[in-house]
Amino acid sequence: MSANNIATATLFALVLTTAGLACNQMNPREGSRTNDEGTSEQKSAEVNKEAPAQQAQAADDTTGDAEQAAELFEDPGAKTPKLITHAVAVIEPTAGNGVMGHVSFESQSDGKLKVEAHMKGLPKGKHAFHVHLYGDCTGDNGKTAGTHFNFSGSSKNPPANIKRITGNLGELEAGADGEAEVSTVLDHGEVTGRYGILGRAVIVHAKGNDPTKPPIGGAGARLGCGVIGIAEESAQKHAAL
Repeated sequence: MSANNIATATLFALVLTTAGLACNQMNPREGSRTNDEGTSEQKSAEVNKEAPAQQAQAADDTTGDAEQAAELFEDPGAKTPKLITHAVAVIEPTAGNGVMGHVSFESQSDGKLKVEAHMKGLPKGKHAFHVHLYGDCTGDNGKTAGTHFNFSGSSKNPPANIKRITGNLGELEAGADGEAEVSTVLDHGEVTGRYGILGRAVIVHAKGNDPTKPPIGGAGARLGCGVIGIAEESAQKHAAL
Protein backbone atom coordinates (compact mmCIF):
# COMPACT_ATOMS: atom_id res chain seq x y z
CA MET A 1 0.00 0.00 0.00
CA SER A 2 1.34 3.41 -0.96
CA ALA A 3 1.94 6.16 1.53
CA ASN A 4 -0.96 8.13 0.07
CA ASN A 5 -3.35 5.19 0.54
CA ILE A 6 -2.17 4.69 4.13
CA ALA A 7 -2.73 8.38 4.88
CA THR A 8 -6.19 8.26 3.30
CA ALA A 9 -7.14 5.15 5.31
CA THR A 10 -5.89 6.71 8.51
CA LEU A 11 -7.83 9.90 7.86
CA PHE A 12 -11.00 7.90 7.11
CA ALA A 13 -10.65 5.94 10.33
CA LEU A 14 -10.17 9.15 12.26
CA VAL A 15 -13.38 10.58 10.75
CA LEU A 16 -15.33 7.43 11.72
CA THR A 17 -13.97 7.55 15.23
CA THR A 18 -14.91 11.21 15.58
CA ALA A 19 -18.42 10.52 14.30
CA GLY A 20 -18.78 7.66 16.75
CA LEU A 21 -17.76 9.82 19.65
CA ALA A 22 -20.27 12.47 18.55
CA CYS A 23 -23.05 9.85 18.47
CA ASN A 24 -22.04 8.56 21.87
CA GLN A 25 -22.20 12.10 23.23
CA MET A 26 -25.68 12.55 21.79
CA ASN A 27 -27.10 9.20 22.96
CA PRO A 28 -26.56 9.84 26.65
CA ARG A 29 -28.61 13.02 26.32
CA GLU A 30 -31.35 11.15 24.47
CA GLY A 31 -31.13 8.39 27.04
CA SER A 32 -31.38 10.94 29.78
CA ARG A 33 -34.42 12.46 28.06
CA THR A 34 -36.00 9.02 27.85
CA ASN A 35 -35.26 8.42 31.49
CA ASP A 36 -36.76 11.78 32.36
CA GLU A 37 -39.87 10.90 30.38
CA GLY A 38 -39.96 7.53 32.06
CA THR A 39 -39.71 9.21 35.43
CA SER A 40 -42.57 11.57 34.49
CA GLU A 41 -44.71 8.64 33.36
CA GLN A 42 -43.92 6.82 36.58
CA LYS A 43 -44.85 9.88 38.63
CA SER A 44 -48.07 10.24 36.63
CA ALA A 45 -48.91 6.60 37.25
CA GLU A 46 -48.26 7.07 40.95
CA VAL A 47 -50.55 10.11 41.00
CA ASN A 48 -53.27 8.20 39.17
CA LYS A 49 -52.82 5.31 41.57
CA GLU A 50 -53.26 7.64 44.53
CA ALA A 51 -56.25 9.47 43.00
CA PRO A 52 -58.94 6.92 43.97
CA ALA A 53 -57.75 6.92 47.57
CA GLN A 54 -57.74 10.73 47.63
CA GLN A 55 -61.21 10.81 46.07
CA ALA A 56 -62.47 8.29 48.62
CA GLN A 57 -61.01 10.38 51.41
CA ALA A 58 -62.64 13.49 49.96
CA ALA A 59 -65.97 11.65 49.82
CA ASP A 60 -65.55 10.60 53.45
CA ASP A 61 -64.77 14.18 54.40
CA THR A 62 -67.88 15.40 52.54
CA THR A 63 -70.03 12.79 54.26
CA GLY A 64 -68.56 13.78 57.60
CA ASP A 65 -69.32 17.44 56.88
CA ALA A 66 -72.90 16.56 55.92
CA GLU A 67 -73.37 14.51 59.08
CA GLN A 68 -71.90 17.31 61.19
CA ALA A 69 -74.11 19.87 59.47
CA ALA A 70 -77.15 17.73 60.34
CA GLU A 71 -76.36 18.10 64.05
CA LEU A 72 -78.20 21.29 64.97
CA PHE A 73 -77.98 22.75 68.45
CA GLU A 74 -80.58 24.68 70.42
CA ASP A 75 -77.98 27.24 71.52
CA PRO A 76 -74.80 26.56 69.50
CA GLY A 77 -72.84 29.19 71.44
CA ALA A 78 -73.53 27.65 74.83
CA LYS A 79 -70.70 26.15 76.88
CA THR A 80 -72.31 22.72 76.53
CA PRO A 81 -74.73 23.02 73.58
CA LYS A 82 -77.74 20.70 73.48
CA LEU A 83 -79.06 19.01 70.37
CA ILE A 84 -82.48 20.19 69.22
CA THR A 85 -85.10 17.70 70.37
CA HIS A 86 -88.29 19.80 70.34
CA ALA A 87 -90.12 21.60 67.55
CA VAL A 88 -93.49 23.24 66.97
CA ALA A 89 -95.63 24.36 64.03
CA VAL A 90 -98.19 27.12 64.56
CA ILE A 91 -101.05 26.49 62.16
CA GLU A 92 -102.66 29.45 60.40
CA PRO A 93 -105.68 29.20 58.08
CA THR A 94 -105.39 29.29 54.32
CA ALA A 95 -107.69 31.61 52.35
CA GLY A 96 -111.37 31.12 53.19
CA ASN A 97 -110.74 28.74 56.11
CA GLY A 98 -110.69 29.14 59.88
CA VAL A 99 -108.45 26.37 61.25
CA MET A 100 -105.89 27.46 63.84
CA GLY A 101 -103.72 25.61 66.31
CA HIS A 102 -100.30 24.04 66.80
CA VAL A 103 -98.47 20.74 66.39
CA SER A 104 -95.64 19.85 68.79
CA PHE A 105 -92.83 17.39 68.12
CA GLU A 106 -90.47 15.70 70.55
CA SER A 107 -87.60 13.31 69.73
CA GLN A 108 -87.74 10.15 71.85
CA SER A 109 -84.73 8.28 73.24
CA ASP A 110 -85.70 5.18 71.23
CA GLY A 111 -85.51 7.08 67.95
CA LYS A 112 -89.27 7.60 67.60
CA LEU A 113 -91.10 10.90 67.29
CA LYS A 114 -93.87 12.06 69.64
CA VAL A 115 -96.53 14.26 68.03
CA GLU A 116 -99.21 16.31 69.80
CA ALA A 117 -101.74 18.47 67.97
CA HIS A 118 -104.42 20.90 69.16
CA MET A 119 -106.75 22.50 66.60
CA LYS A 120 -109.90 24.62 66.45
CA GLY A 121 -111.96 26.02 63.61
CA LEU A 122 -112.16 22.70 61.77
CA PRO A 123 -115.22 21.50 59.89
CA LYS A 124 -116.80 18.53 61.66
CA GLY A 125 -115.21 15.20 60.71
CA LYS A 126 -111.78 13.71 60.03
CA HIS A 127 -108.84 15.77 58.77
CA ALA A 128 -105.49 14.31 57.78
CA PHE A 129 -102.38 16.29 58.64
CA HIS A 130 -98.95 15.76 57.12
CA VAL A 131 -95.42 17.11 57.05
CA HIS A 132 -94.78 18.77 53.70
CA LEU A 133 -91.46 19.29 51.94
CA TYR A 134 -91.05 23.08 52.14
CA GLY A 135 -91.49 25.41 55.08
CA ASP A 136 -93.31 27.93 52.92
CA CYS A 137 -96.86 28.95 53.89
CA THR A 138 -96.93 32.15 51.85
CA GLY A 139 -99.38 30.82 49.26
CA ASP A 140 -103.07 31.49 49.88
CA ASN A 141 -103.91 27.83 49.27
CA GLY A 142 -100.92 26.31 51.09
CA LYS A 143 -99.47 24.76 47.94
CA THR A 144 -96.18 26.61 48.34
CA ALA A 145 -95.37 23.98 51.00
CA GLY A 146 -94.90 21.49 48.16
CA THR A 147 -95.57 17.78 48.24
CA HIS A 148 -95.53 15.46 51.24
CA PHE A 149 -92.19 15.02 53.02
CA ASN A 150 -90.98 11.42 52.94
CA PHE A 151 -89.51 10.34 56.28
CA SER A 152 -87.37 7.60 54.71
CA GLY A 153 -86.79 8.28 51.01
CA SER A 154 -87.27 10.72 48.16
CA SER A 155 -90.17 13.09 48.63
CA LYS A 156 -90.42 14.14 44.98
CA ASN A 157 -89.77 10.70 43.52
CA PRO A 158 -91.05 8.00 45.89
CA PRO A 159 -91.08 4.37 44.62
CA ALA A 160 -93.89 3.59 42.19
CA ASN A 161 -95.00 0.66 44.37
CA ILE A 162 -95.05 2.60 47.66
CA LYS A 163 -97.90 1.51 49.93
CA ARG A 164 -97.85 4.19 52.61
CA ILE A 165 -98.83 7.83 52.86
CA THR A 166 -95.67 9.91 53.15
CA GLY A 167 -95.27 12.54 55.87
CA ASN A 168 -98.34 11.17 57.61
CA LEU A 169 -98.97 12.47 61.13
CA GLY A 170 -102.38 10.81 61.45
CA GLU A 171 -105.83 12.35 61.56
CA LEU A 172 -107.65 15.00 63.57
CA GLU A 173 -111.33 14.32 64.26
CA ALA A 174 -113.30 17.46 64.99
CA GLY A 175 -116.65 17.56 66.73
CA ALA A 176 -119.43 20.06 66.24
CA ASP A 177 -117.34 22.67 68.07
CA GLY A 178 -114.57 22.37 65.45
CA GLU A 179 -111.93 21.35 67.98
CA ALA A 180 -109.62 18.32 67.86
CA GLU A 181 -106.66 16.90 69.74
CA VAL A 182 -104.22 14.13 68.88
CA SER A 183 -101.30 12.56 70.73
CA THR A 184 -99.33 9.83 68.99
CA VAL A 185 -95.82 8.40 68.57
CA LEU A 186 -94.40 7.74 65.11
CA ASP A 187 -91.91 4.97 64.36
CA HIS A 188 -90.37 7.16 61.63
CA GLY A 189 -89.46 10.81 61.71
CA GLU A 190 -86.87 12.97 63.45
CA VAL A 191 -86.57 16.60 64.42
CA THR A 192 -83.07 16.99 62.93
CA GLY A 193 -80.81 14.77 60.84
CA ARG A 194 -80.95 13.60 57.25
CA TYR A 195 -84.74 13.26 57.36
CA GLY A 196 -85.28 16.03 59.86
CA ILE A 197 -88.61 17.89 59.83
CA LEU A 198 -87.24 21.16 61.15
CA GLY A 199 -87.90 24.02 58.71
CA ARG A 200 -90.57 22.11 56.81
CA ALA A 201 -94.35 22.60 57.12
CA VAL A 202 -97.43 20.92 58.56
CA ILE A 203 -100.54 20.97 56.40
CA VAL A 204 -104.04 20.25 57.76
CA HIS A 205 -106.34 18.87 55.06
CA ALA A 206 -110.07 19.00 54.36
CA LYS A 207 -110.58 15.23 54.53
CA GLY A 208 -109.14 12.17 56.23
CA ASN A 209 -106.49 9.87 54.71
CA ASP A 210 -107.49 7.43 52.00
CA PRO A 211 -105.12 4.45 52.46
CA THR A 212 -105.90 3.25 48.93
CA LYS A 213 -104.24 6.36 47.48
CA PRO A 214 -100.60 6.38 48.57
CA PRO A 215 -98.33 8.30 48.80
CA ILE A 216 -100.54 11.44 49.01
CA GLY A 217 -103.65 9.95 50.60
CA GLY A 218 -106.31 11.91 48.72
CA ALA A 219 -107.01 14.19 51.70
CA GLY A 220 -108.19 17.12 49.62
CA ALA A 221 -107.72 20.85 50.06
CA ARG A 222 -105.24 22.46 52.42
CA LEU A 223 -107.10 24.19 55.23
CA GLY A 224 -104.14 25.29 57.34
CA CYS A 225 -100.35 25.58 57.17
CA GLY A 226 -97.57 26.09 59.71
CA VAL A 227 -93.77 26.14 59.47
CA ILE A 228 -91.94 23.79 61.86
CA GLY A 229 -89.53 25.72 64.07
CA ILE A 230 -87.29 25.14 67.08
CA ALA A 231 -89.13 24.95 70.40
CA GLU A 232 -87.79 25.22 73.94
CA GLU A 233 -87.96 21.95 75.83
CA SER A 234 -89.41 23.52 78.97
CA ALA A 235 -92.18 25.21 76.98
CA GLN A 236 -93.56 22.07 75.34
CA LYS A 237 -96.69 21.71 77.50
CA HIS A 238 -98.86 23.99 75.41
CA ALA A 239 -102.31 24.79 76.74
CA ALA A 240 -105.16 23.22 74.82
CA LEU A 241 -106.98 25.69 72.60
